Amino acid sequence: MRRVNLIRNIRQPDDDAIDDWLSGVRTPRPLSPDEILHAARNLGIQRPLLPVISVASLVGICILLISAWPLMRPEAMIWSAIGSGLAIFAIITSVVWDHVFRLSPANSARAIALGAIVLGAQWASAPVIFTDSIAGSLAMASLIVCVVGFSPIPIAQIGFITAFACISLIANIDGAHFVAMIAAAFLGVPIAYVAARQHFSAVNSVHKKAEGHARIAHRAETFEKNGNGWFWETDAHGRLTYASPKFTDAIDSEEQDILGHPLTDLAALDAELDDNSNSDMRALSFHLQARLAFSDVLLPVRVRDKIHWWSLSGHPTYDQFEKFVGFSGIGTDLTEVRNSEDKMAHMARFDPLTGLANRSTIRETLAKTLEQVKHDHTKVALFLLDLDRFKTVNDTLGHQIGDVLLEQVAERLDTLIGSDGRVGRLGGDEFAIVLSNASQREHLETLAKRIIEYLSAPYTVSSHRVVIGATIGIAIGPDDGHTVDAVLRNADLALYAAKGRGRGRHCFYEDDMHSAADARRLMEVDLRSALKNDGLSLYFQPIVDAGSEMLVGFEALARWYHPKYGEISPTKFIPLAEETGIIEQIGEWVIRSACAAAAQWPDHLRIAVNLSPLQFANPNLSSLVVNAIAQSQLPASRLELEVTEGIFLQENDTTKATLRQLDTLGVKLTLDDFGTGYSSLGYLLKAPFGKIKIDRSFVSGAAAKDGQKAAIVKAIVALANSLDMLTTAEGAETHDDLDTIRELGCSQVQGYIYSKPLSAEAALALAQKKTPLTAQGHKTNRAHRSVMLRSVEIYYENSRRKAKLRNISGTGAMFEADWKAEPGLHVEIFIDREPSRKGTIRWTNESRFGVLFDDHIEVPVGHMAPKATPERLSSAA
Repeated sequence: MRRVNLIRNIRQPDDDAIDDWLSGVRTPRPLSPDEILHAARNLGIQRPLLPVISVASLVGICILLISAWPLMRPEAMIWSAIGSGLAIFAIITSVVWDHVFRLSPANSARAIALGAIVLGAQWASAPVIFTDSIAGSLAMASLIVCVVGFSPIPIAQIGFITAFACISLIANIDGAHFVAMIAAAFLGVPIAYVAARQHFSAVNSVHKKAEGHARIAHRAETFEKNGNGWFWETDAHGRLTYASPKFTDAIDSEEQDILGHPLTDLAALDAELDDNSNSDMRALSFHLQARLAFSDVLLPVRVRDKIHWWSLSGHPTYDQFEKFVGFSGIGTDLTEVRNSEDKMAHMARFDPLTGLANRSTIRETLAKTLEQVKHDHTKVALFLLDLDRFKTVNDTLGHQIGDVLLEQVAERLDTLIGSDGRVGRLGGDEFAIVLSNASQREHLETLAKRIIEYLSAPYTVSSHRVVIGATIGIAIGPDDGHTVDAVLRNADLALYAAKGRGRGRHCFYEDDMHSAADARRLMEVDLRSALKNDGLSLYFQPIVDAGSEMLVGFEALARWYHPKYGEISPTKFIPLAEETGIIEQIGEWVIRSACAAAAQWPDHLRIAVNLSPLQFANPNLSSLVVNAIAQSQLPASRLELEVTEGIFLQENDTTKATLRQLDTLGVKLTLDDFGTGYSSLGYLLKAPFGKIKIDRSFVSGAAAKDGQKAAIVKAIVALANSLDMLTTAEGAETHDDLDTIRELGCSQVQGYIYSKPLSAEAALALAQKKTPLTAQGHKTNRAHRSVMLRSVEIYYENSRRKAKLRNISGTGAMFEADWKAEPGLHVEIFIDREPSRKGTIRWTNESRFGVLFDDHIEVPVGHMAPKATPERLSSAA
């Protein structure tokens, strides 16, 4: 029964709400139209009572007047007049009160009862008025007591009383026995009928409520048995007064052990609980003290040394005098749901592979730290790390090996940083570290070097020995930004700059990096415009047979002459094109233009075109080649496509299908830059290569006395001969190197010793000649140099930069600077008031780099003339 009451208090049933509404008691919620209609129907059982009693009273008075008129005393006349008036008034008001007074069902019921009481009281006084019979009045009192005991409804009791009063009165009038029988039949039968109807209606209502309580009890029992929850109740002071068996089972305690204790004592006040749990505790205490209903308040409860999470809902309860007596409610164990939510929240904040903080958590940590340093007047550092050569490992050894490697990298970083900062993985092979109290730049630099060294140490993954590296970009807040986005952007710029200076380095953010980033963005816009408006051009470098020195073909090289900045080195705009996705459009233009130019040459000459791995990943590459050779009517056998080992790092079905299609077309394939990457001899068997191209790094200096480069070239040539492949040595510039690669058996030679890249017109003219080409250039690789120490300015990447001239020769010079030079870029050198010299950066070694002049100059031995004339500077050897 307790659970039934609890459910009734928590979830107010419709019948209870209707009863309260009928009796005028305030209900906790508004009634629906259906409930109001149901209440009106119940009230309709009572409404005929007062009109019937009033009509019966009026008829009874008329019978009394007719039967006892000769014996009637004045007071009886007055009683009859008052009774008739009351009866008529009751009849009229009972008919019109709904339209005039618009009473509520509760007030309407009260009016019915009041009218019945008044008429009943009048008839109860009739025995004394008409017969002076005190015994009749006593008999009437006895009847009242009996009737009250038989009927539970006051209105029905009044009906019984009135009926018996009429019968008793008429029975005591002398000489009116026959009339008394008529009056009894007229008055008693209808009034008794209405009263009985009221009685049976009340009994039926009691039975219905009992059945409803039984259904509620069954539902409550089912609710608990299904494990959905349990019931509880407190007193006005918040102490538990009832706990259902399921409640005590959930807390693993006996009922007597918890009853009498405050409900809030069940909460586990542990330090490891988060702020949200404390907030829920405060919310529960507030609702209990304020006597407000609450629902789904999450409460941590310790059960057997483990935290369980309960969801509590409760409603204040009041007695019949509207006095607060406590709370009653239900509870549910949400531990599994909470654990699942915690797991999902953890997955949303942390990287599932490494367990480190993810990008959103790193941003949140950086934001909080930036806010803190404003008050502490300290600094926060953000390290952005990229793993060097990780993609190669991931593609060659598989993603599973790559994932294990990332886990080991995360462990090393977490061990190295510890509690000094927060380590996170932003995605792929990119990591981040947030460090507070980062005021000392020297400490950050030392830490960056330690990280690079620590991550560059060899790894062992599934019996594989793996070596990678790391490049770091560092931004310091608030110096390098007051917001999360600003610090992240500047750290990313520093990382990009570190990559540009050579991997395995770290770089702090500098203000001019924004200028470099803006220049790169503008260069991208200009490159797109150049591609669209024919701003690119093709140059062709001859490929010569090593023995006969006859021309065998050309290599097509893309060139970009910027209208403002002049010639842009391919080593600069080709990587930009690959990063921005323009390389596919450029590659398509190069293939079509090269085929169209080669179609004008003699039939024995071939054209070689470089392909980026990104181009080769395009499944439409073979179709593009077919369209190009069809439009130019160039035989497929005269087209050579040079690819690097990079196409096999992303080897998939598309790559294999493209290789088969190109081989079927008759296009020749060349493996370019062999020996410079993570070369695998197995690559030579993955495609029908007809030629291996030996990189210039092995060709230039092949005649050196140590013989190391010559040994490498010799091994490559022997491998190619055994596989029936040709070899092309690119980058030959001196007679000594040319003689060496000839002796080693190279098939073809390509380099400045025969010719620089030529325009399409000059290449066509050279192709039509049938005579051997003549090797030109210097005898040895190194000309005589004069030692110098002078300050110069070098126009590099759209700005003038300071440098020191260390030595100079007729072909080039060596410089030293505090900025990193990039090999392959074209520069212009300004020495005091002398004319500028143009050249190309050929090598770099830490702070020093060498420049090869575009034109040979005469330099006196031991010194440099203070003012050299333009003719002297431009004279060629």
